[in-house]
Amino acid sequence: MRASLVWSSPNPEKTIAVAMRRCYSTKPIEDIEAELQQKGVEYWKYLLVKCLQDKSLDVLEHFTMTLLVEEASGVEVGELIRAFPYLRFSGLDSSSWLLSLNARTLVEMSRDAVGKALAKLVVGELERMNVSPIFNGVAFGGETHAG
Repeated sequence: MRASLVWSSPNPEKTIAVAMRRCYSTKPIEDIEAELQQKGVEYWKYLLVKCLQDKSLDVLEHFTMTLLVEEASGVEVGELIRAFPYLRFSGLDSSSWLLSLNARTLVEMSRDAVGKALAKLVVGELERMNVSPIFNGVAFGGETHAG
C-alpha cells in the first residue's frame, strides 16, 4: 500500500491551537489568533501535548487531509472502514482510492492494530511533505514514522 498527500488543512497546528483556546474562551477568533501568534510555536506544541494527555481529541478533527491510496484491496479498505467509521474512501479503480480523514482518526488508527500500518504511511507522507511537523512529533514521536 502507498499513500500520497493530495490536500491538507493549511496551518494545521495553528488551527488545532485556535480550536483548543476557543473551547475555553469567549474571545473573538482574531484575538485568540493574535495571542497564539504572540506566544509562538512552543505554546502551540504545549496545547497539542495537553490535548493528547487529556484525551481531548475532538479539537484534532479540525485538521483534515485527503490522500491517494494505491495498491490497496477492497478487502483491506473494508476492514479499515469497519474499524474506523470516520474514514472516507472513494474508489478510483480496483486498487486506488481517495481517502479523507481527520487527525483524530489518524491518532486513533495509530493506536490500533488494524489501522497502525495505514497510519504509519499517512504520517510518513505528512512528514515527507513537511505538513504538521509539530503535530507529528507530539502525536507520534518516533514510533510511527515511515522508514
